[in-house]
Amino acid sequence: MKRVTVALFLAVVAIGALPGVAHAAVISTWPLATDAADTTDGNNGAAQNVVFDGNDAAFNGVNTRITVPFAANLVPGSADVTTSVEINTTHQPGTGNFDFDLIRSEPTKNMYKVELFPHGAIKAQAQCIFHGSQANTNVHAGPSLNDGRWHTIVCHKSANSISVTVDGTTFTQAVTVGALKTGKQAFIGVGSNGVDYYNGQLDALTVEFN
Repeated sequence: MKRVTVALFLAVVAIGALPGVAHAAVISTWPLATDAADTTDGNNGAAQNVVFDGNDAAFNGVNTRITVPFAANLVPGSADVTTSVEINTTHQPGTGNFDFDLIRSEPTKNMYKVELFPHGAIKAQAQCIFHGSQANTNVHAGPSLNDGRWHTIVCHKSANSISVTVDGTTFTQAVTVGALKTGKQAFIGVGSNGVDYYNGQLDALTVEFN
C-alpha cells in the first residue's frame, strides 16, 4: 500500500522542523491515480501516454509526460517551496539527457526540480534543484531508490537553505537561492526539453508555498 498520508505528513515535517517557518499552503495536489487533475486548485495537467490504474501513474521512459499549463499561483517568487512525491521504479537513470525528471518548472534559469540522478555507486539518488535570483544549486542524498519499493521524496527551499527528505530522513544545505520567478508551464515525468523521461510509477505529488 502506498503512503499517501506519509507523503503529506513528510511535507509538513520538512517545513515544521525548520525554526521560524510556518506551515505551508498546498498550491496543487496531483493524486495521479486516475488522471492528471489537480484536486486542490485546478492546475490540471495534460497526460500523454501515461497509464493510470486507479492507484498511481505509470511512465514508460520513452514518450510519457504530463504538462501543466502556466498558472500564476504556481510561481513561488520569494516564498518557501516544498514539493513532495512518491516514486516506485526498478530502472536506472543516466546522465545528460537520461536522468529521471519527476517534476520541474520552467524556464530553466528560474526553476525548481525533483529528479533521480546517478552519483557514483548510488545509481538512482534523489536530487533537488533550485535556480533562483541569487544562486543555482542542488542537494542530493540518500540511497539508490530503484529497488522496486515505494519511496517518498520531499524537496524544500527556504530563505537560507535547501533540503531533500528521503523516506523521513532530511539532508540540509545552507544556501541563499533567492526568488524563483517561474513563468512557463511545468512538467511531470519528463524534462522541459523532451528528454529526461522517467521510467516508473508516480503518486501523490504536491507543491506547497509559504
